Amino acid sequence: MSDGTLRGEYVVLVALIVFWTLAYAIKRLRRRRQDFNIWLPIAVGVAMRLFVVAVINATGSLQSQLRGGDEQTFLSLARILAPTHWGSGFLPHGPYQLQTVLFAIQLKLVDLSNTGLRVTQVGIAMLGMILIFAAVYDVAGPRPARLAAWLLAFEPASLFFNSEIHKESLMVLASGLVVLGGTKIWQCLDFTGVPLVGLGGLIAIETRSYAGWFLVAASVLLLLHAALRRLDRPGRALPIVYTIAAAAFLATPTLLTVTANKSLQTLNQSQSFTTGTQAATNTGGANADNLADESVDFSSRGALIRHLPGRVFDLIFRPYPWQLQDTSQELGAVGSLVALAVFFSLLGYAWRSRGRVLSLTAPILYPLLFLLVAYALSAGNAGTGFRYRTDLLPLGVAMLVVLREHLLRARAERRELASVTPVLVPQPLRSDLMPV
Repeated sequence: MSDGTLRGEYVVLVALIVFWTLAYAIKRLRRRRQDFNIWLPIAVGVAMRLFVVAVINATGSLQSQLRGGDEQTFLSLARILAPTHWGSGFLPHGPYQLQTVLFAIQLKLVDLSNTGLRVTQVGIAMLGMILIFAAVYDVAGPRPARLAAWLLAFEPASLFFNSEIHKESLMVLASGLVVLGGTKIWQCLDFTGVPLVGLGGLIAIETRSYAGWFLVAASVLLLLHAALRRLDRPGRALPIVYTIAAAAFLATPTLLTVTANKSLQTLNQSQSFTTGTQAATNTGGANADNLADESVDFSSRGALIRHLPGRVFDLIFRPYPWQLQDTSQELGAVGSLVALAVFFSLLGYAWRSRGRVLSLTAPILYPLLFLLVAYALSAGNAGTGFRYRTDLLPLGVAMLVVLREHLLRARAERRELASVTPVLVPQPLRSDLMPV
C-alpha cells in the first residue's frame, strides 16, 4: 500500500472520528436539553467545510494565494517537534504554542497530511460552536440555537478559516467553553461552569496569550457581576465578591506595570511592525501592503484610550472594497460583508432591547467585547482582521439570535395580551332607567 493511499485512508478515518466526536458532544448536551436538535446544521456545516478544503486543494497554484504563510511556519515547527520524545518536547510545551503541539502530536502518531490536519481543525472549530449553541439554548431556547447553527453552517469566512492550520479553531473552542461555563454561572451561580471557563481560558492563553488573558478577565468580570446580582444567596455570592476583590487588589501593581509607558512602548512597536510603518521607515519607502491599517499611537495610557476606538472600527469594517488586490482578498471580502450584516443587525436588535441587553446576553457579551478589544490592540493589518473576525462572529451571531428571540417573544406576549383584554364599548342606556 503506497504512502499516498495510506494517508488518504487516514484522512477518511479522521473525518469519521470528527463526525463521531461532534455527534457524541451533541448527545451529551441533549441530556439536559431535550429539544437541542442541531444535528442537521452541524452535519451540513462540517460537510461544507470539508467541501471547501477539497475545492481549494484542487486549485493548484491558487492554493498558495488563498492560504497564508503562517501555516508553513506552524507546520515547520510541528515537524521539528514531532520526532522528539514524549514529555521532552511536548506538554508542558515551553516555547511552542498549543496549536503547534496539536499539529506535532498528529504528525507523530499517524503522520497526517495537511488535509488530515485541516479536517481536525474543522472538528475543533465546530465543537466550539456546538458549545456556543448550547449556551444559546440555555439562555433563549431551542429555536435560536438552531437558527445560530444554520447561520454559521454557511458563514463564508468560517467555511474557509475553520480549516486553516492556524490558531483560529482553538480560539473558537476556547470561546465556546467560556460562554457555556459563563452561562451556567450567570443563570444560577452554578459552579460547575467554573472548570469549563478555566479550561477555555487555559486553551486561549496557550494558543494566543494576549487574547487568552483578555478572555480570562472577561470571565472574572462576569463571575463578579453574577455574584452581585445574586446577593439574595449570600452563602454563594459573598465569597466570590470578596475573593475577586482581593485578587483585584493584589493584581493592581501588575496591571499598572503592564500599562506603564515602558510596556506600552512594546505594544506601540508591535503596531508599527504589523502596520508596516517600521519597515517603510527603515527602507525609506512607503508601505507597500495594501491591507495595512494606518499606524496609531499606543505609547501611553491616554493615547491608547484615544486611538483604541479607531482600531476597533478598522477591525470591524476593513478592508474597504477598493483595497482588494488578489483572489484571496476578494474572497475575504464576502466574509466581511456577512460580518458587517451581523454587526449592524446586532446593533439594531440591541437598540430595540435596550435596558435588557446585559441581563439577556452577559455570558456572550463579556467575551465578545474583551476579545474585540484584544484583537483591536493587536491587529494592524486588515488581512489579519479577516482571521480575527472568525473568532468574533460566532459570538456575534449567538448574541444576535438571543436578542431576536427576546423581541419575538415580547411581541407575541403583547399580541396575546391584546387578544384577551376585553374592549369596553359604551352601551346605550336602557329606556326603563331613563329619568322621567
